[in-house]
Amino acid sequence: QLGESASGFFTFTPVRASPTAMVYIVVTPPPLAGFRLFCTGASPLGFVTMPQCSSGGVNEPLELRFDNASLRADQAYTFGVRVYNPGGRPADAENYWGLTLKDETRQTFDGNLRVPGLDLKSIPLRCNGLGWTTAAPRVLGTVLVQLRALYTIIGGTITELVILAPAGVMYNEDPNALKIIPISLPLSAARPFTVGGDRLTLNLDQSQDISAGLYNIRFDVSNPAVYPHDNTWSIIMQKDIEILFSHVFTGYMQGQQSPFDLATTAGLVNAGRRARGGGPTAALVTALAGALVAAVLAALRPLE
Repeated sequence: QLGESASGFFTFTPVRASPTAMVYIVVTPPPLAGFRLFCTGASPLGFVTMPQCSSGGVNEPLELRFDNASLRADQAYTFGVRVYNPGGRPADAENYWGLTLKDETRQTFDGNLRVPGLDLKSIPLRCNGLGWTTAAPRVLGTVLVQLRALYTIIGGTITELVILAPAGVMYNEDPNALKIIPISLPLSAARPFTVGGDRLTLNLDQSQDISAGLYNIRFDVSNPAVYPHDNTWSIIMQKDIEILFSHVFTGYMQGQQSPFDLATTAGLVNAGRRARGGGPTAALVTALAGALVAAVLAALRPLE
């Protein structure tokens, strides 16, 4: 979203192993576009341990230092940083992010300076948070996604709301497993929602407006035995195949407490939000796989 701040996630796959255990990752925003990167809200995800982080001002890169990363070739890694989006759209020709990997001497050993960004948009929706009843592996639980519509959205503007779960999470397909409170979204009467793999799709009634207000979307899932490196939940609003809005949350891990109390007042009470925490050109290669850049964030998993 234009002029909004959120955590941005990058997934990359090095084509060569890191020559040293200590690794620097440099994230560079599109040039002169007005993005600002913050260390607050940085998320290590697949790296497990929090890195040391340094950031600058508007349009300046952010650097993460992992003391014992030992990156392997052809293995995917995911991390997140805080991104403040500009109030205006970046020029299409320059809307590219950069990721650079450096060893302990700050010599570049891999990188990609052409990670494409999507067109930033302005939709009156905000994602307030993600909650869960249990983070234990191999058990059934309930997940809550809290959305707020700042004002009424005309019917037909959005055709579907998609919730992408981390790999290995299984949705409960029982129609009674999905609840939206305290007010309901205008879902299609013929087919309110569909489940396909890691994707839960809410089909919206095109003849009805989305009213301004708070929406708590609750659904049942089965947690995986092992959480993936790309442990993120993606919330996407689409008009047919066009992405109008997207937001990414860091997923829960075993032993982690939910920031929302789903047992109190049907999950409407926020139990206290906690901060998630949070070289030479010839050496650069294009095989470092950046993900889709989201409308709100920095990067998302590609949609399938």
